[in-house]
Amino acid sequence: MSQTSNSTTPAETGWLENDFQRDDERNIWALKTASGGFGYSDGDRSENYVLSVIQNATDTSVMSDELAAGMKDWPSTYHLHHQRANLLRAVSDHLSGPILEIGAGCGLLTRFMGEEGHQVFALEGSGRRAATIGARCRDLDNVTVINANLQDLKTDQKFQTITLIGVLEYARVYFSDGSDSDPIDQMLQYVADHLTDDGVLILAIENQLGLKYFAGYAEDHLNYPMAGIEGHYTDKSVVTFGREVLANRLSGVGLTGQRFAYPFPDYKFPEAVLFDPAMTPDIGGRFAALVAGAAASDRQKPKHLHFALSKALQPVMENGLGGDVANSFLVVASKSDITASANDYAVYYGNGDRKKHYLKRVAFQGSADDIVVDRQRLTDDPMPQNEDLTQILEREPFLDGQLWTQALHDIMARDKWRVADVTTWAQRWIAALGATVGIDTANCLDSSQQIPGKWLDAIPKNMILDKANNAHFVDLEWHQSDDIPLGYLIVRGLSDAFNLMEMTGANGEIHHLLTLVRTVCHQLKMPLSETQIMSYWDHEAALQRKISTRPGKYRRNQMLKTRVAPQAALKAVKRQGKRDKAVRIITTQYRTLLGKLTK
Repeated sequence: MSQTSNSTTPAETGWLENDFQRDDERNIWALKTASGGFGYSDGDRSENYVLSVIQNATDTSVMSDELAAGMKDWPSTYHLHHQRANLLRAVSDHLSGPILEIGAGCGLLTRFMGEEGHQVFALEGSGRRAATIGARCRDLDNVTVINANLQDLKTDQKFQTITLIGVLEYARVYFSDGSDSDPIDQMLQYVADHLTDDGVLILAIENQLGLKYFAGYAEDHLNYPMAGIEGHYTDKSVVTFGREVLANRLSGVGLTGQRFAYPFPDYKFPEAVLFDPAMTPDIGGRFAALVAGAAASDRQKPKHLHFALSKALQPVMENGLGGDVANSFLVVASKSDITASANDYAVYYGNGDRKKHYLKRVAFQGSADDIVVDRQRLTDDPMPQNEDLTQILEREPFLDGQLWTQALHDIMARDKWRVADVTTWAQRWIAALGATVGIDTANCLDSSQQIPGKWLDAIPKNMILDKANNAHFVDLEWHQSDDIPLGYLIVRGLSDAFNLMEMTGANGEIHHLLTLVRTVCHQLKMPLSETQIMSYWDHEAALQRKISTRPGKYRRNQMLKTRVAPQAALKAVKRQGKRDKAVRIITTQYRTLLGKLTK
């Protein structure tokens, strides 16, 4: 069911006038008779801060640099970061007005749908949050903000699209239609009753059985590990579901047409969204590396993990289980069948902390035997002029093979891994680099040797070894106009690969980034002093300042603190039968909360 919106005119609000009145100062519609209010909040200080940032901004668009500059902690980043809009970008062909957005929060997704030209009714129970949306969308006549709880919106109005983004899980806490049935079913029935016959629900929710929760992530709402997996929900608490139960709940209210999609690392900050064709056993393994890369960017990663998600994802995807244990679901549901292209496998947006003119959208499309990777710019913002750095976005075939950073994970995940094995791994990359660039890498490497700047991105994370053991470099996105020293490219590639490590085996020889890079370079017969390595890191930091809105992690003082996969230390401690401070705290919290829930 592909739909195109024509909702570019001001919203029709006549149906609101019986129960609501216009508050021009806050740019919202409020109930004429006050209801019981709404208790959900990130705290007064956080929410007042977000409101002030938006009120004081001259540009409140999704991509606003002013709003981005206001991000300082988790709540403000959640409410201001444009990356959250990737969720709806991935299914934008299903969006059509009029749209009812239930639980609109502080309005980032409201703003996105409004900018797309849709007629949007943003329903938000919190008066402060409703005012925040009003300020955010003050220049959009096609957006109407309604300050009310869902049970107070008593109308026969039908909508072409209704959204429940991070809302359904709270139904048992905040919603009731007065009946004795489960509030989850009550909320879904409300949605079904207010959809047009061919309308769609767009739903996003955490997966109760998400793989990251098995690995040790805290349940997002109860905030302690294993809470969802062990089913510590009650009939009065927040609740999430696995795929089968969620699908049955939707079918139970007549929403039998369903298209599931899978945002990674989760629906809050999607870096990649995969569709069902990419989750089949014959295809899934080919997308495991893409999923692993996106999962590694999770902004709420715990200090310690039970296992490496990047390693577990390969067999999970190869066995067709990727959809069942995805961390979140993005579902399009309807009373009628939903038409979706069998040629759409995934869409990838990459690092959301890039400067907006460098953001991209990568679509994986085609037949199973001929998947094409199509890269496009995400925005129309003008590119910087006269810079020595150029972004190249190309259309390429999707290569089937082993991502070379995954081979490094295989080495360093073993107990008692050796630096010599890492060096052997690096030699394979450098040999491929030499063959591609046309330089001799068989003998002593000359760190000062200059190579064309178009090979700036020929690093391990962009190298794939095909089934015939041939190396290919893909996604060579960044080109530098000047030549670059071979030493810088090798340090850049090694540092990047080591920073991508999620977990190492116990008793590894080296865990500090500087020492590991220097030791491998020495074994590659390219001895570098600490001063040389740090000068290359300075060069990389300068590059990242051109690309990223948050280049701080590439600064020399930050890199000097960096350890490679610090989880290794925890693993060693556990094997000695000890518990470190983090484990003791988690265990105490778990037992305390479990005791409260079972009283």
